[in-house]
Amino acid sequence: MLKNIDYNIIETIAILSKSLYRYDTYIKDAGDCKSCQELWPKFKEQREKELSILLKELRAHIDAGSISFE
Repeated sequence: MLKNIDYNIIETIAILSKSLYRYDTYIKDAGDCKSCQELWPKFKEQREKELSILLKELRAHIDAGSISFE
């Protein structure tokens, strides 16, 4: 079983990945709404940064041996 600290990282990576997948649809659906056309790309960029941070943290846990997938 995963420790909570590792589970939380993995779960959040999954949540962010799912939202990033949807943002492209939201951007297309924004249509003529200028504020929505600006809003969704900003959120997408923020989530990409958050995902990058979490992936680095997960890698650090793996490299330190504090998490194992075996």
